[in-house]
Amino acid sequence: MSAVLHVIIPQSEGAIGGSDLHVLDLAVAQQRHGQWQPIVLTLRANRDYLQRLTAAGLSVLAPPLRPGRLWRLPADRDVGMIHGHGYDANYLIAAMRKVSPNWARLPAVATAHGWIENTLRDRVASHWDRIAMRSADLRIASAHAHLPRLQAACGPSVALHNGVPAPRNADGLAFRRAHRIDPGATLIGSVGRLSPEKRPDLLLKAGARVRQERPEVHLLIVGGGAQGEALLQMAAALGLDGHVTFTGVVKDISPAMAALDLLVQPSDTEGSPRSILEAMARGLPIVATDVGDVSALLDDGKAGTIVPPDDPSALTDAILTLISNPTRTRALAATAHARYAELYTVDIMRAKIDDLYETVRSTVSVRRPAPRRLRSKP
Repeated sequence: MSAVLHVIIPQSEGAIGGSDLHVLDLAVAQQRHGQWQPIVLTLRANRDYLQRLTAAGLSVLAPPLRPGRLWRLPADRDVGMIHGHGYDANYLIAAMRKVSPNWARLPAVATAHGWIENTLRDRVASHWDRIAMRSADLRIASAHAHLPRLQAACGPSVALHNGVPAPRNADGLAFRRAHRIDPGATLIGSVGRLSPEKRPDLLLKAGARVRQERPEVHLLIVGGGAQGEALLQMAAALGLDGHVTFTGVVKDISPAMAALDLLVQPSDTEGSPRSILEAMARGLPIVATDVGDVSALLDDGKAGTIVPPDDPSALTDAILTLISNPTRTRALAATAHARYAELYTVDIMRAKIDDLYETVRSTVSVRRPAPRRLRSKP
């Protein structure tokens, strides 16, 4: 059994990103299945993330790592495949494949989890990410919407939606009590990093409007990030004091998801967003913006309500419509859950990725065989 080296540079301390959790889920599934033995290499010591990896029983390589060890790593750990996830990981892999034969001789896959391009700095980073991914033998786009751009910039690429594990049983009522949320409130929330592209501000604006008609509504913002303080100030300015709960980073979102009545995904940019897949797995009703592959995940509105991005009025109307029509809401949630079970489980994703590994390995072994060793004559 060969090892696959997953390279991920996680979010900074205080945040956990979707790509970070994707690597965790994929590695756990691969370890359980046994076709590939996963090793996770990270050069940023985010303590929360490292604890999650080690608690799952995964083999983890983290700082401090000496350059010589990094140089020899693929040979020392019997690595048969390299898989990069995210900008910094792709930069590292491209550099190591340039300077180390131990890295260059191996087949490599890179997953594009999406690009954030709000600023010039973001756009430059995204540009260099696509250049770095050219060093891989195959690229995976987590959304079909991103595939044409990836192919044009990098060459052979495929699209493959993410998958998530089945939800863990959790006590939503206990979560409400712990956070002093009225058990009878209609709880509407989002799950994700508190960063500009995720648009938690849009949920606050829509939530304030919804409460004018439905005062029993309470908002829940799950996640941490740089915008936390600014969002607290915005909530106060919107008159939401006492009617919105910010959890910060949580190690297990299952209790929060179990407590929700409706998940809102208000992002400006996404691939195949994890929070939507997790809501589908739990049978939660969903309102989401039409970005990335959201429409494909929700079967063009048959499994959830889709609204234009950056439109607080449309978001408000969609939330009000769902909470006012419980029969329709339950039907959408049931369709979403069935769709998850058919298409988006973590084992479905794992099997597809393992198949891609085998395809890449067989192709690369023909194109770039390992150097032959000379034997002395007897």
